[in-house]
Amino acid sequence: MEWKKGVISGIVAGIVMLVIGSVFMMIPGVTQWYSVTFPEMSSPMAMSIMMAGIVLIGIFMGIVYSVINLAIPGEGARKGLNYGIMVWLLAGLMWPIMMIGFAPAYVWITELINGLITYSIAGAVIAIIYGKL
Repeated sequence: MEWKKGVISGIVAGIVMLVIGSVFMMIPGVTQWYSVTFPEMSSPMAMSIMMAGIVLIGIFMGIVYSVINLAIPGEGARKGLNYGIMVWLLAGLMWPIMMIGFAPAYVWITELINGLITYSIAGAVIAIIYGKL
């Protein structure tokens, strides 16, 4: 296990996850729904905590990758894509599935697609950077 490589690649992946998540929040209606449903999340402090949390998720993904990378099928970016899909299946589906009960379909479908794309790309970024360090 080379945890330093995992942390470095995870930081980069966390930043990438922030960017992708920001793009998905620009979809019409999504930000408005979150603002109305969770008004306390609109404060600058809450936004800062959420952004830090996303970067921490990236770091955690990088560390876990450093532990299990030999068991993940594929090479290079494809290996990372496989890892990202595994993370999405294990953790990323939770929020969209919970949202089915209280959110409009366009919001939870957006979150479902957002998670798949975000975790897949983050996994690929981790694998590429991890392989180059």
